[in-house]
Amino acid sequence: MKLFQKQEVNLLTIALNTFCLFFGFTVWRVTFNNFAKEILDITPAQIGMIQSIREIPGLLGFMVGALALYLAEVKIATLSIFLSGLGLMLVGYADSIFMLGIGTLVMSFGFHNFLSSNNALLLHFIRTKESGKDQGRIKSTESLAGVIATLCVLVATFFFGYREVLTFFGAVVSLVGIYFTFTLESNRVEGEERKISLKRRYFLYYVLSFLRGCRRHIFTTFAIFLLVANYHIDISTTAVLFFFSNVITIYTNNLMGNLVERWGERAILAGSSFLLVFIFCGYAYIGWLPLLFVFFVMDNILFGSSIALHSYIRKISGKSDLTSCISFSVTANHISAVILPVLGGVIWELLGFKSTFLFGAAIVFFDMLLSLKVKTI
Repeated sequence: MKLFQKQEVNLLTIALNTFCLFFGFTVWRVTFNNFAKEILDITPAQIGMIQSIREIPGLLGFMVGALALYLAEVKIATLSIFLSGLGLMLVGYADSIFMLGIGTLVMSFGFHNFLSSNNALLLHFIRTKESGKDQGRIKSTESLAGVIATLCVLVATFFFGYREVLTFFGAVVSLVGIYFTFTLESNRVEGEERKISLKRRYFLYYVLSFLRGCRRHIFTTFAIFLLVANYHIDISTTAVLFFFSNVITIYTNNLMGNLVERWGERAILAGSSFLLVFIFCGYAYIGWLPLLFVFFVMDNILFGSSIALHSYIRKISGKSDLTSCISFSVTANHISAVILPVLGGVIWELLGFKSTFLFGAAIVFFDMLLSLKVKTI
């Protein structure tokens, strides 16, 4: 029997890839703030700098479109899983801000390359224009991976230190990525082409990707850091919070996919941004910790609205343009991400945390206005 028996790429293998990558990413996400604060004692400005470094690979997301000219999306995705796990191990070894940045950068290259390649792989796999339901299932797989990873971190940190936890789970993710690289067949058929395309008709899609990047990276950088730095929640509380968020989004991501097909992309995009205005204002002005936990969960639920944006580009783009469009959108999403974490950290230190979250509220309000321009097809 061969060690690596080839398997056809289907929705199940896409889900398995997704589970593995997001398992590792959740391990990093749950442990990072507590590890950085408790072990390396970093400041808000420093955490903003690290998070900006983390987003550099997203800024280079267009490279996946170029790489896809020569390498199948499934191979890019599986190699990205390996790279993400390697970065997780390097974070575990970090004993300085510099080394923390290096490990985070490696992990991030894997994560962001996976986002472009796996999303393109999924949308190529879906044969109809209605992609919401299948996207919802894959997004729910992300949440399931988050639930299991959070439980693993919660249990592991009772017995081991942050370094051991990061190193072990990073090694597991890397090994699975290597296995998938050798076992999954190419998703391409002979003669199938990919193009690098930056066309005017995709402009609104790129702008919305940019604005959603602004919103996402203010949240991912400062929401948990606010709870750790200002309200002193410990790693167990952080893990439980991520656990409940992921349990809930297993259901809500499926629901979001169905709502996209029922209500259309415009309603989901604009409606989610409308709600986010109030959530960001809540972070700024409400000091009752249980309600802040609710805001955190709601924010995670609304990340599922990205299904609507992918559904929109699936409908307006040609098949040969799709991978290129998604990779360019990752770049657009992360142009702000390289700047906003540092800017938000500086605003926090100069004007207080309220100003950082009010800035986020203004961004999502503008995103809501532009989302109303999305045409329902």
